[in-house]
Amino acid sequence: MTIGDSIAEPLQVFKPELKRAERDTEVAAMMAKVGLLPALINRYPHELSGGQNQRVGIARAMILKPKLVICDEAVSALDVSIRAQIIDLLIQLQKEMGLAMIFISHDLAVVREISHRVMVLYLGRVMEQAEREQLYAHPHHPYTKALLSAAPIPDPVRERSRKRLKLVGSRRAPWTRAAPCASCPRACRPTPGPGLCARAEGGRPGHLVSEFDPPSEAA
Repeated sequence: MTIGDSIAEPLQVFKPELKRAERDTEVAAMMAKVGLLPALINRYPHELSGGQNQRVGIARAMILKPKLVICDEAVSALDVSIRAQIIDLLIQLQKEMGLAMIFISHDLAVVREISHRVMVLYLGRVMEQAEREQLYAHPHHPYTKALLSAAPIPDPVRERSRKRLKLVGSRRAPWTRAAPCASCPRACRPTPGPGLCARAEGGRPGHLVSEFDPPSEAA
């Protein structure tokens, strides 16, 4: 399947009433919007670079003008320079098309760059949720603090001199449901603790944290 046919496929499935000329017009417009040259329309995926193929995927997702787009590790396989270009493109499309975006990533720097609000998950459970700058500047949950502590710092002097936060406790398998504390077994006491319960922290509206045992109370 050529690049043009691939981008047009959602239109064929969900808008079969469109004529070929109308589909071609929409495909050409979307290719221009995501930064793909018109000459690429008859190329095949193996003839494109990783960044170009990612733009094709974005064009396919945007061609139907959705209100919500889910990006699951959308830039994790790309080089750093190309990754920055794709992030800028997603931010631009979000503004131009007025769409909402759920961006799933393990890269904390990328999340901070593209997100407005951040949700931290552990084994499928929400640990903390807050506005981007609030969460990065004032994390409350031990797991969030550990994640931010584990993220590398580009400055080698700061990276070597800083003290990393390490969680205590035993790591449990993801399929183990009977964890001592439902929110985060690494950070909680060995006796049954409270269940997952979002609560406001620090007087900041909208900053929600699952319940956990403070270090001073840990057994």
